[in-house]
Amino acid sequence: MRLKENSANAVTLLNAIFGFLGCIALTQSRFDWALYALLLAALADFLDGLVARMLKVNSEFGNFLDSMADLVSFGVLPSLWWYFSLSSTLSPALSIALALALFVGALLRLVRFSVFASNVAHFEGLPTPAMALFVALITQTEIFADMSYFTPVWFERTVIVISIVFALWMVSKVGAVSLKFKGFSLKENALRYMVIFSAVVGLVVLGEEFVLILLPGYMLSSLLIKR
Repeated sequence: MRLKENSANAVTLLNAIFGFLGCIALTQSRFDWALYALLLAALADFLDGLVARMLKVNSEFGNFLDSMADLVSFGVLPSLWWYFSLSSTLSPALSIALALALFVGALLRLVRFSVFASNVAHFEGLPTPAMALFVALITQTEIFADMSYFTPVWFERTVIVISIVFALWMVSKVGAVSLKFKGFSLKENALRYMVIFSAVVGLVVLGEEFVLILLPGYMLSSLLIKR
């Protein structure tokens, strides 16, 4: 039993490790390495739950470890990413405040998610991995770079709105599509398959710019969730 429990926990630990390495990469201005680390952390986060369900193991320690790992990879990492991406254009105080908004939102969401059990098929509020991936992709787009250089005033207003929307959405009860599968039935997972397929095709065709379609698309798909 101990080996089975630790198998899932080992995958969760990889999530935290990749998140920590992503933070180190950001301090070296290696956003490419940070993106790889974030994607690997997201993969580990997806797999740890899958492994736990396959082995039919669940423990208080594992649940707590999962929340702590998510805080590193999808709370600290994207908040630092947001700060480093904004600090070259905005004032240090505003950059810190906007990054802090994401971190606090992620922290409160993870605490709520770990303390209050939910039996709904999809998430209440924006999941932290989705927020982290949106932050990473948004900051890699050409329009983000162009706005920060050519229209700093509109850039400032835009990132303030994005920060507020993400922070409030994470702690709200507004629905969001969950991509964690409990089975592979097409009927039960049609919305998940649609989101994943659209995201993969869009990223292959349009690259990072696809996030400008993916983000509103994800918001709209969340409205299709059956309550």
